[in-house]
Amino acid sequence: MPILLTTILLSGLGFGLVLPSFLFFAENLGASPAVATTIIGLFSVGQFLSSPIWGRLSDRFGRKPLLVLSLAGQVGGYLLLAFADNLWMLAIARALNGLTSGNLPVAMAYVTDITPAEKRAGGLGLIGGAISLGFIVGPAMGGILGGSDAESANLFWPAITASVICAVTCIAAIVFLRESLTPEQRERANSEHAESQLAATRRVMRKPALATMVLIGFMVYVAMALFETIFPLWSGERYGWGPREVGAIFTYLGLLVGLVQGVLVGRIVPIFGEGRLVMAGLISYCAGLLIMTQAPTWPFMIFGITFTAAGGALFITTMSSLVTKQAADTERGLVLGVYQSGSWMGRSVGPPISGLLFASLGVNSPLFAGAGVIVAALALVAIARAREA
Repeated sequence: MPILLTTILLSGLGFGLVLPSFLFFAENLGASPAVATTIIGLFSVGQFLSSPIWGRLSDRFGRKPLLVLSLAGQVGGYLLLAFADNLWMLAIARALNGLTSGNLPVAMAYVTDITPAEKRAGGLGLIGGAISLGFIVGPAMGGILGGSDAESANLFWPAITASVICAVTCIAAIVFLRESLTPEQRERANSEHAESQLAATRRVMRKPALATMVLIGFMVYVAMALFETIFPLWSGERYGWGPREVGAIFTYLGLLVGLVQGVLVGRIVPIFGEGRLVMAGLISYCAGLLIMTQAPTWPFMIFGITFTAAGGALFITTMSSLVTKQAADTERGLVLGVYQSGSWMGRSVGPPISGLLFASLGVNSPLFAGAGVIVAALALVAIARAREA
């Protein structure tokens, strides 16, 4: 487990490096807010397409080989990003990083391999906490390396640094990470589920509970993308922020999310259960968005974003734990990949909508839209829980 957590931490660090300056750099290349947010959303499009494949392949061939391949692919994607000098190269690099970033569902499947069901939420919380710790350092470094203001924003040094980190992480995974699936388990997965990828996805989606979870995940991640994608431009419009300030706030969010996922979730799930905490997380996220729309100054905004970050962290971990309970031993990677694919679809739909709303209906419109989607998702969670009672 320590080696896996270190691998995920460093991967999260690399991802966080490019976030503070990405939208500013895209605008400097001539992109409108709608185009810039669409390009950043291509990462999620790649994740949507590839997550079920990565997850299923890890069931059949092992978690370690897929983690290593994912990290190697990210090295190439970040190198391309570093030398992007037009919007087409920027878009291709972003999509490539999404297609090759299959380590999250594989890492989650790894955790479910080595933890009993009653401790699964805590184990998944550690994965989320490791990613968040990467975000604590990554955006801070990216804010410094990416330029002092919006006009000077660049991606060269953040992307080069991310590529080096992923390369080192890949080597560490090859040398130190142990495989969590036995040869017998991999053979059983191959023999029991020999159907095509599409057929396998359809099979797991026939489970009503899982299909509902995928829909809820899609809706929540649409809402998250509506807010998170536009945040650099939103904060620039509201408070005059640039890459350094955005990097600092992402670092704060990473610390908060890491504490919730890595420390809090494992302790409170046995007390309240995943279902109640999913609802609590959604309520907190929605409240935070509404507070931010009314924040006259940035300190008051931070008060609101604290609710948003804590609520999102609580939802992500507890919902993932519920999803794993819908999977047999030989299909955990597949089921988690299908769920993550639905979530990444939401993250791919949200960014272009966010940019359009920002440009046409006003600076706060993406946040109001996100709050509305969260309310709809909360209603669907309540209906699903009532049916189970």
